[in-house]
Order: sequence, then structure tokens, then C-alpha cells
Amino acid sequence: MDALDHDEVRFEMAFPRAIVAQKARGREETINEHLVKLLAFDVPQRTRSVWRKELTRHFRFLAALRVKPGASLIPPRDWWAWLYADPFEHNEAGYTAGLIALNADDFARNDRSVGAIAGQIRDFHAAMVQRLAQGEAGEDLIPA
Repeated sequence: MDALDHDEVRFEMAFPRAIVAQKARGREETINEHLVKLLAFDVPQRTRSVWRKELTRHFRFLAALRVKPGASLIPPRDWWAWLYADPFEHNEAGYTAGLIALNADDFARNDRSVGAIAGQIRDFHAAMVQRLAQGEAGEDLIPA
């Protein structure tokens, strides 16, 4: 069997919980920024594809993380805290507006409201944490 045969060998990495949290939190800003860019800006499909590809890589990496000892899956509540609850801190519209502002000079803004985008990001994370908790990357959930 070929070690690179993804149908036969699952990519997994086990670390102590604190290191898993650190690895997830280290990707949070990039993940949320790419989600905001996909939802808030009108850009060519080629650019959208790059952002989606980067998100896919991040989620594949996160889906491979496990907690030592025993290489346990990470529960949804932890993914939710690390990727959504802690960074948004009950200020979904404010954080979303800040992420939009970071890229406003580079891309044409669409007509979606900040509140609608924040809601879509919350809904995305609600579904994604369930997938990550099962060790799945959930690429099909990434906005088109």
C-alpha cells in the first residue's frame, strides 16, 4: 500500500490539548478573514478559488489534529471556542466589519450587510465545528 494513498491512510497528528488549541487559534484569523473576503467582496472566480483552496488546506490540517493520549477527536465546543467564540467575543458585527475594513482598499465590496455576513460566518462555523469534531475537513461547507 502506498503511504500517500489518501483512501487507505488517514492523515492524523496527535498533540497535547494546549498545543492543539495553539495550532487552531493560530489559523483562526486567516480562516475568518478568508471567509469574510468570500462573503463581502466581488472578485474574479480565480481569486475566489485561491481563497477557497487556502481554506481547504487549513481545514484539512485542523481535521487531522487529535489530542494525546489516545489520539482523541476534538469536541465541537473546543473548535467553536478556538475558531469562533473567542475571536468574535459576542461582537460578531464589529469583528466582521474590522475584517472587511482590512481588505476594503484591495477589493470591490458587494451589497451584503455586515450583519448578514456575520450571520453567515456564524452559521458556517456552527456546521464546520461538527465536521471537525468528526475528523472531517468539510470542504463542501466553504462558501463558493
